[in-house]
Amino acid sequence: MKTIIIVEDEFRIRRGLSNLINKVDMGCKVIGEAENGFEGLKMIQDLDCDIVITDIRMPKMDGLEMIDNAKKMGAVCSFVILSGYADFEYARRGMHLGVKEYLLKPVMISDVKELLHKLTFKKDETPPGHSEMGQYSMMVSEMVAMMEESYGMRLGLDVFSDKFRLTPEYISNLFGKETGMTFSNYLKKIRIEKAKELILNTDMKIYEIACSVGYPDQKYFSKVFKEYTGVSAKQFAIDSRKEERRSAGE
Repeated sequence: MKTIIIVEDEFRIRRGLSNLINKVDMGCKVIGEAENGFEGLKMIQDLDCDIVITDIRMPKMDGLEMIDNAKKMGAVCSFVILSGYADFEYARRGMHLGVKEYLLKPVMISDVKELLHKLTFKKDETPPGHSEMGQYSMMVSEMVAMMEESYGMRLGLDVFSDKFRLTPEYISNLFGKETGMTFSNYLKKIRIEKAKELILNTDMKIYEIACSVGYPDQKYFSKVFKEYTGVSAKQFAIDSRKEERRSAGE
């Protein structure tokens, strides 16, 4: 059983995430909640935890400062940064502190499950829903993983070209050969599926959803969404609510 501490100053988000983690029942348990980095640091000292999920901007001590201090004290737990879209670039500073995982607000059930799979499954085990990854080369698998984790950021072949020190053309051909899809279409699929999930499970406005999945231009997002689903994002939301009411009436 992996143990988790959540550090988040907003009670609703902190308690909601705690309940969600305990609800999905994936071999993890929340053993502590703190509302700022100072309390979180003390909790890390006092409790033997495996994972710490922390917000960035908090009173008394922010999340990155807490992580830095915890590591200096010898903490060996895994740190996950909980970040709103607007703070994501700032959150990437955590990479210098060894933070490799992020949760983007609003947190979805699928995001929590994916995170817990990565943090709890042994290296020789394949998390459910990721069997296709085993068919890809290490490079393509890493590309897909990054796309699924960072779909809200600017992602292009140039990013991976710099990362792997290979030409965009070579990477594009390899990705298409292994996945059967172009890089842009694969990324589009991930983003629009995430957008559909946000429409169905949150009260976010369409422009907020567009921005959170990597489309700061709402008009372009609407065009891409309709091309992918056959209906506009607004119509998709309307149809989904109608279906919910119809199901509730039955």
